[in-house]
Amino acid sequence: MRLSATLRSATFTRPSHYTVPLQRPSFLRLSGLASLLALLLSACSGNPDSGEVPNAAPPTGHYEGAISYQGSELRTALDLRETKSGQLTATLSFPQVPGLEFEAATANYQAPQLRLEEAPGQPGGIVVQAVREGDFLRGVVNWDSVRADFVWVRRGEAPAPGFLDTTLTVAVPGQPALRLRLLLPDDTLPRHPALVLLASATDGPAAARRATHLARRGIVTLLLPPSAADSGRVGYWGRGTVAPRVAEAAGQQPQPGFAVLEAAAAATHAEAAAYQVFNQQRIPVLAFYAGLDTTVQAAASARRLRPILGYRRGTQVQVLAGVTSDFRRPGRTGSDGQWQWPQPAPEYWNGLVEWLKAR
Repeated sequence: MRLSATLRSATFTRPSHYTVPLQRPSFLRLSGLASLLALLLSACSGNPDSGEVPNAAPPTGHYEGAISYQGSELRTALDLRETKSGQLTATLSFPQVPGLEFEAATANYQAPQLRLEEAPGQPGGIVVQAVREGDFLRGVVNWDSVRADFVWVRRGEAPAPGFLDTTLTVAVPGQPALRLRLLLPDDTLPRHPALVLLASATDGPAAARRATHLARRGIVTLLLPPSAADSGRVGYWGRGTVAPRVAEAAGQQPQPGFAVLEAAAAATHAEAAAYQVFNQQRIPVLAFYAGLDTTVQAAASARRLRPILGYRRGTQVQVLAGVTSDFRRPGRTGSDGQWQWPQPAPEYWNGLVEWLKAR
């Protein structure tokens, strides 16, 4: 599936005459933006009510508190918003550790119990289990092998998320309609760089985490299924097994302005050959590998990928030592006996934002 060639030089532009609520809208008037994105693709749970304990209104709002483990506390903020009747979105952040925030992949509430999951079924994800007690949430956070207790108090309404969040439904002949999530930075800039994230079901939570992080920092993001191959300040993002799909899409017209790859297997000649298109088409690439990622031969892949991509300005291949596949430094007990919480790798997040803004 290819993009319309008429969008070869498309740049995301904020129209001056649209109106949209700050919560997740069911309809978005973005002048030509919605139709542009439709053209861009044209070519190409809650728990059931038991009947014994009825579901009360969900505990929306802004909560603050801390989680505690081995005597070490980490300040925490939780924003719960209701998108539809009984359906929640949840953003968990850690003011002491910028970049560690995430939007929960699932947020289920059945009074008085709340359950949030960062990445269901994926190792290392955060799971929050809480009981609502008036304006308080009391419970535990499970994070890898860490089980941390908490009590969070409601401090008012949840603030605006920092971006406009909508769903675009695009009809594709002969296929089910595509539902695409578009995040538009809520700022005053008229134009933004844009990143299209192709994500498998497995990598969906990771793609959503990157999309929200970047949208809050001035970069338009669009989440696509890998079956939708999606120009120049629009680029592609792909991770793991989806990375070759990004390379394949980059060889089609119109071509992306740039690409971001994570954990791209390139340890063998056959694997690396898939990425020659970026060098041939002079497309800059930012490639990241995590040193503790066991799903890919990071060092060997990086060594072989560098010459395949070429050494032109803008292209970078980085192996970040001591970080997990989601670019976090694991929690550990320090030399002083104090627990040190997991930390996002600043080389990843800062480097990603700076590189994208330079495109």
